[in-house]
Amino acid sequence: MISRLLQPCKPSVDPRNKGRPEGFTIVEVMMASVILVVGFMGMITALTISSEMLATARRQTLAAQIMSSEMDKLRLTTWTNLPAAGTSPLTIGSDFSSAVTASGLTTSTITLSRTVADLDVNSDGIVDFKDVKLTVQWTKSGTSTAAATPSGSWLDNLAFYRPSSISRTYTRSMSSVIGEYGLNLNIQR
Repeated sequence: MISRLLQPCKPSVDPRNKGRPEGFTIVEVMMASVILVVGFMGMITALTISSEMLATARRQTLAAQIMSSEMDKLRLTTWTNLPAAGTSPLTIGSDFSSAVTASGLTTSTITLSRTVADLDVNSDGIVDFKDVKLTVQWTKSGTSTAAATPSGSWLDNLAFYRPSSISRTYTRSMSSVIGEYGLNLNIQR
C-alpha cells in the first residue's frame, strides 16, 4: 500500500488530445502571471493611498483636539482677561508634542493662530461678544526620499513609483462667540 503511494504519478491522457498530456501551455501561464502582477500593483497602490488618507485623518483629528484645548482655555478665562481684537500666533501646548511627532509632523510644519474680533450687537459702544477663530495649518510634502534614487530597473520608470514632489497645505479652523456672561457658540470647519 505504501509503495503505491510513493510511486510518481503518470500524466493523464485526454483522448481528444491524441495522446498529449493535459496541462497549461506557457502562454496561458504567462497571461495568468501578467494578470496577477497587474492586480498586485493595483492593490499596492490602493494600500498606499489608503495609508495616506488615514494619516491625513489622524492629523485632522489632532488639529481638532488642539483647537478644542485652546478654546477650553479661553472659556476658563475671565471676560477682562480675554485677548484683545487682532490676530496672533499661538504656541501649541507641550502636551501635544508627542502626538505631533507621532503624526509625522514637526512643530515647524504645524502652526496655530488666533483671531479675535470684538462684536457690539446693540451699537452702544460696549463690546458684548468676542468672536474667536482658531486656525491650525500644516504642510505635508510628498513621499519619502528613499524611493528617489532609481536603480535602473523597469519598475523605477513607472509613473506611480516616482516620489511625489507635491506638498499640500491643510487648514482646520474653529470659531466661537464668547459673551461676557458665558454665552458660547461653536462652529468647527
